[in-house]
Amino acid sequence: MEILVSGFNFFVLMNLIYKPQWGALVAHQIGMSTRIAYIFIFAYFSLRFVKEYDTRDLIHVGILWLGLKLLFEWVGSLAIGRSVEEILIGWNIFAGYMWPYVLLTYLLSNLIIGILFAPSKRSAGTQSKNLLTKNTIEIML
Repeated sequence: MEILVSGFNFFVLMNLIYKPQWGALVAHQIGMSTRIAYIFIFAYFSLRFVKEYDTRDLIHVGILWLGLKLLFEWVGSLAIGRSVEEILIGWNIFAGYMWPYVLLTYLLSNLIIGILFAPSKRSAGTQSKNLLTKNTIEIML
């Protein structure tokens, strides 16, 4: 589902609406900011269906999402004939491009959402460790 939304975001919104109106860089920035937002939304909804998880599970899912996204982007881009130089343009944060931030979002979104918005689903072992740490910090203060 995320691939379909990303395709619509890229081909329709970025290329047909934003780019003609504001230029390629601004279109990229708007599109990637939108993508970061809906990656978090997808992470939230996907974690709603998981009964129990711990922090390690969230990290593993982030690594899996990042790996699959990199594989899809590189293989897909090379398959349609894009050069490596053309692919790497989006990686240049100093020129205003945001692709590395999108990749960080793939890596960290499940972890952030899982810890902030669904702590009740974390496994008992993880909750007791966090409670112990919280109590230790309170005692130290």
